[in-house]
Amino acid sequence: MSHRGKLKRYLLLLERLQHAPSLNDLLDHMQEHGFRLSSRTLQRDLNDLRDEFGAQVIYDRTTNTYAVAEDLVADMPGLLQLLERGQLLDLVHSGNKGMAELHRHVHFEGLGQLRGIQHLPPLLRAIRERRAVEVTYRKFHADKAKTYRLHPHLLKESQGRWHVLGPTTQHGHPIALGLDRIEGLQVLPTRFTRKEIELATLYDHTIGVDTSPGRPERIVLLFNATQAQYIEALPLHPSQQVEQKDKNGTVISLFVMPNFELRQIILSMGASVRVLEPMHLAKAIRQAHRDAAALYGK
Repeated sequence: MSHRGKLKRYLLLLERLQHAPSLNDLLDHMQEHGFRLSSRTLQRDLNDLRDEFGAQVIYDRTTNTYAVAEDLVADMPGLLQLLERGQLLDLVHSGNKGMAELHRHVHFEGLGQLRGIQHLPPLLRAIRERRAVEVTYRKFHADKAKTYRLHPHLLKESQGRWHVLGPTTQHGHPIALGLDRIEGLQVLPTRFTRKEIELATLYDHTIGVDTSPGRPERIVLLFNATQAQYIEALPLHPSQQVEQKDKNGTVISLFVMPNFELRQIILSMGASVRVLEPMHLAKAIRQAHRDAAALYGK
């Protein structure tokens, strides 16, 4: 079995495990997608998910079903995306045409604009080894670069840019630095103690990387009937819940920070969405629309 075949099997298993399947359900699901597995091979795949990805699979004897451990549920979307991208990267090395074929037949938005990705390997090593890094960083429109001593905890992609997240010696709270703005990076011998809970509390309720609002809020949005279909198919955030739905539209709620990225998403949808709560966000969106309309005159 090729590496790509294994990745696809893992992806299919994780997708199905979200619905508490029995062993036969899993075997049938795999067969429907072209994998005729024995019970022993399936059990080995489940063990591999734990060993290779930290995805602990729990068997419930009372219901004769399988499910991922509760502490992995929140991380499931990210793990599925990682496996999907792993499949795509493996495709580059398959067959004789490889990259040339991928370039002709697969298009990406923003392809080639992920500047700064050369910093990913040393940052990932620093995260694994809990080592501090010294970062020379220049913000957009800044005249001079600044130096930060960062304790890297997480790498996050947002809107075509990679960021490294973690606390610094200069800030009392975690920050996000765009890799494309890093001018120099050095992994230091100094080790640090992880603050996973603090970081998770901050970024689990953040769309993108802007944490300037400081705390998450309940956001309630009304989408028209057309836009609602897209929002339900591709949720804005794991906290998304459908509060009301009828022929005129759908009301959803989120528990996130009302940050810059969220405002940009709402504004990009124009008249397809209306902010119901909180009022300060509704006023900000209304003013942004008025300012935009003023650019075009009467």
